[in-house]
Amino acid sequence: MPLPHWTAAKTLPPGRHAADLADIYERLVFDAPHQNEREILFSALNSYLGVARRIINTGRAWVGGAFVTRTDHVPDGLDVVLIPDEWGALKRLDGAGRSALYGLLTLRGVIVGQPAMYLDQVQPVGGILDGFLCRPGDEDTWEEVWAEGDRGFPELIW
Repeated sequence: MPLPHWTAAKTLPPGRHAADLADIYERLVFDAPHQNEREILFSALNSYLGVARRIINTGRAWVGGAFVTRTDHVPDGLDVVLIPDEWGALKRLDGAGRSALYGLLTLRGVIVGQPAMYLDQVQPVGGILDGFLCRPGDEDTWEEVWAEGDRGFPELIW
């Protein structure tokens, strides 16, 4: 089912809208200004979700940020919240699996070693994507944030 048309406010209508990557490409790249910049963001999203699906067997992803608007401003990034169907499977990930999962997430206030340094923020995909993980029971909070200002957003399910 394709994503709905843009509202007068240049957003998707309020609510979650089931989509696949082809729907997202059609509405958020092909049917929006700044297609070249949006192509880069779409490629980042596609790659990001490919890795996420290898770690999280079944779940959903909500896509937000400037990418999900049709304004004349160049979108500088996109946001993705991952909602796993089975939280227990993530808790059972081995060390390599956990490292891969953490690599998908935006981290703030990070201290790394060798050489030791403090980083304000670490983002996946070269910093053009913010990735978040929704804990069980926090879906309503995330939905409020994603729908702020009566905006709609795509939901991908795998």
